[in-house]
Amino acid sequence: MSVLDPTQSDAEIAVRARRHLESVLAIESASDEDSHSSPSTEGQAQLARFVGEHFAALGATVEQDQFANVIATFPGRGVGAHAEPLALMVHLDTARGTSPCEVLELAPEWSGEALAWPENPRIRVDVATYPTLAAFVGQDVLHGGGSAPVGLDDKLGLTHMMTLAWLLATNPGIDHPPLLLIGRPDEEIGRMEALVGLAALLAERGVRTGYTVDGIEPFEVNVENFNAAGASILFPRRAVTGDSSHHAIRLIGVNTHGATAHAEGHRSATRLASEVLERLQGEGVEVVGFRSDQARDCDAIVVFAVPADRVGRLGQACGEAVAAHRLRGAGWSSEPLPSGFVPDAAAGDMLRFVARFLSSEPGHTLLAEDSWGRDGYSHPYRAFPVEQGVQLDIRIRDFSTEGLSARIAHIRDLAGAAASFTHQYVNMGPRLTDRPELVSWAKDAADTQQRQAQVLPIRGGTGIDPFLDAGVAVGNLGTGYFAPESEKELTSLQMLVGHARWLLSLVQIAARA
Repeated sequence: MSVLDPTQSDAEIAVRARRHLESVLAIESASDEDSHSSPSTEGQAQLARFVGEHFAALGATVEQDQFANVIATFPGRGVGAHAEPLALMVHLDTARGTSPCEVLELAPEWSGEALAWPENPRIRVDVATYPTLAAFVGQDVLHGGGSAPVGLDDKLGLTHMMTLAWLLATNPGIDHPPLLLIGRPDEEIGRMEALVGLAALLAERGVRTGYTVDGIEPFEVNVENFNAAGASILFPRRAVTGDSSHHAIRLIGVNTHGATAHAEGHRSATRLASEVLERLQGEGVEVVGFRSDQARDCDAIVVFAVPADRVGRLGQACGEAVAAHRLRGAGWSSEPLPSGFVPDAAAGDMLRFVARFLSSEPGHTLLAEDSWGRDGYSHPYRAFPVEQGVQLDIRIRDFSTEGLSARIAHIRDLAGAAASFTHQYVNMGPRLTDRPELVSWAKDAADTQQRQAQVLPIRGGTGIDPFLDAGVAVGNLGTGYFAPESEKELTSLQMLVGHARWLLSLVQIAARA
């Protein structure tokens, strides 16, 4: 199917798209799972106002509700003037620990050798360490300073939509259906109340088809995702005996999204600490405190009770546990004891459970870093003190409902009544089997740009259940970046251009469907 290309060159589109990306990365919009408001942070409302003004300046009618849903409506034109409307959606929030970034670092025509991270020389990002980065070799790579994620999830998808709107406004001869470009809040924390009314509104306006622009891989198309649940296990407070001295250690894990944990070598402090204890088995060392970092679940402050003659061995064991993961960002350091610290033997009970959990053989993959493709995981990712003791949280993911149930049963068998479970979201795949155009449109659009779209399952979720309930079929599109929710996040000017052109072709194909 033929489509019209924009009058702008790739170089012109790259300049504009980078400007869009840096403008939205500069606005702090991380969501907060502990907040009871919606949106959970004011920054999301601020970002909604900003992008609403951007779309309004390009000719859209813009609405924003009390939840910070922002809807920019562009009337259809040409052969698409009376076509069925199409929705493109992104989430406005970023994950905890994301830091605003006003200017990205640029590595022109990247060779694949180690990138320079001005705020974090400890990490090494090159093709040798991360083979999946081969897709970016020769491109003009954009990345942050290396101290924290910059928020490409999902501000990169937002950038692609902003660039699409600019291309349509400056190329009035390009046909498209009525378009609703939407930013929604609180996807990262699984908050759905803002979406029920939005989904009903789309259905009222005749929207039957849409995409979230929230994938990772270049030009990927997703029409299925994990089923998801969470487990929390309480280890009751228990008095500490003995007179060993207390030593606080900061364990720095390898920070990744669960979707990319295998490719990026994820390591959590829960796993690292259990490995430290294993190395010190029989030497009288106990763990009497554990608190995962609020911004980076993979890090933690761990307090060890250590006999006087074993203090040197503690440092040695920590070094051994992180050694193989240092190039990916792992490390450790001695820290002062936390203010007001009260030792609790429940922390050691928690880590012994983690060790027992990891050594179990349930017949399915356990850790996220050991899982890829269509495999799921059951991942103990953080722990922290609560009034009654220490709580361990586990992410549970599987593409089949039977697999999810087996994972829940395995945790229940090990933890008994101490475990509680929460169901989070379901696989959208079974509800999209009768909408093959979600895939065919995206693949045809990629073909027009001499790209090959790949159909992959989402190793996560996109929070679309309310839209499916309202009769709006929603697939997901890739955005082209590396290391979501990690300080190693990066994309390229070529990815910005290619994905904006892909969306431009997609809306033209939808106009003629």
